[in-house]
Amino acid sequence: MTTIDWNADATLHERDDGGSELQYNFSTIKTGRLGELVREVAAMGAADRARLVIDVAGGKSLNVTEIMELAARDDLA
Repeated sequence: MTTIDWNADATLHERDDGGSELQYNFSTIKTGRLGELVREVAAMGAADRARLVIDVAGGKSLNVTEIMELAARDDLA
């Protein structure tokens, strides 16, 4: 299992492009720690989270599938 820095700075964005995998026209929703944002997105309904991505400090961008995989981890802090 890969170690995750749940305290890493992260930004929650919503795509304005109808949910395609193309990354353009993002609106910033919230900034915070990765663990906090993962929990917040996981608590939303599927329709509400469909166009969300989390950018993590260091250049990693997480799509909804990756966010939900992280939310299922036992070590989510």
